[in-house]
Amino acid sequence: MRMTVKIFDTIIVGAGISGLACAKCLQKNDEDFLLISKDIGGRILTSEDGAVNYGAFFVCSDYHNVLQHVKLHSRINLSDFCFHDNDDIYVLFGPKLLAYSFQFIKVLKILYKFRKAFRNFRKTSETISQKKAIENDPFLHELYMKNAINFVKEHKIQAGTDKYLSKSLYSTTFSTIREMNAFSFLQFLLPLITPIYTFTFEKEKMIKPFQEKIILDCVNDVKFKSNQYKIKSNENIFYAKNVVLATEISSSKHFASVKKANKPVSTHMLHIKGSPKDIVARKKYQLFSYPCNVQAIADLEDGTYLLYYKNEIPILDKYFSKYQTISSHFWDPAGTINGHTLIENNRGNNLYLIGDFNVAGLEESYITGIYSANQIIQMH
Repeated sequence: MRMTVKIFDTIIVGAGISGLACAKCLQKNDEDFLLISKDIGGRILTSEDGAVNYGAFFVCSDYHNVLQHVKLHSRINLSDFCFHDNDDIYVLFGPKLLAYSFQFIKVLKILYKFRKAFRNFRKTSETISQKKAIENDPFLHELYMKNAINFVKEHKIQAGTDKYLSKSLYSTTFSTIREMNAFSFLQFLLPLITPIYTFTFEKEKMIKPFQEKIILDCVNDVKFKSNQYKIKSNENIFYAKNVVLATEISSSKHFASVKKANKPVSTHMLHIKGSPKDIVARKKYQLFSYPCNVQAIADLEDGTYLLYYKNEIPILDKYFSKYQTISSHFWDPAGTINGHTLIENNRGNNLYLIGDFNVAGLEESYITGIYSANQIIQMH
């Protein structure tokens, strides 16, 4: 079969949140581009009816870019969490917290300082790469290069971290604090001081302005020759001056000549309809401790639950008296947050690498799309 050859100013590979953000910015500025992806939304995976988020579960109230494309639902409160440490089950605002109140206050002070620097980083990284933005901030750079466990010990917050914080991090990052850097440790604790909400991603509304510029296809090869890129997909051959790689780093690093990346994490998910036992009926969100195979259980308040786990399928009889599986999914990777490797977004020769490989999070990934679009727009 003969392939069709097409020429564009810019080709974006991947339609996760970063690729869609890049496309939106280019469209707004009347740039010529094509978006090629095997699906729309990437790891923002939903149930078949679109009512339940299987991937990203919540958004923060300061996700100024992402909030334009989501519909907010219920707020997730700290009082909604229940912690599981082997057979010990307890809530956040209970008698146990009194013993850790001084450490908790200390953590809040650190988080307010971090949030101020982090919000400035978001703004800065719209116009310079994430790598440069972090390296230009001594406070953030030191955190990125420091192990979270060492940070916890230095600030004498280990007991409270073991009792509470490690469980919330295990359920949202699928990692232990021994695997994380201090930057990610603080980033994923920001919901302690920033309101978070469940949401619906309004995908169709977001892509409507550039719907005709999307092709569902798989890119197999990207080569730079004679000052342009040749992009080969299953169905076509494309040529472009600029290429934006918005796929998972495991897929895009070869094309972008990236030799080292942060460590990926993976997780399994089950969407279950069932009758909860007492162990998961006390609060809406159950947070578990490493090395428990189950990481988190969320009550969707419609008779169904999301259960996230590491490896083997859990014994569901422990948590539900009656149940049936509606859907399942395996994210591999679910993200790449563990390590100290900062990758440059601008790879030279009008090639841009965007996504969550430096800093995880919907808003942060979105901003890498803004950055790449800004670089392309500025060349005109």
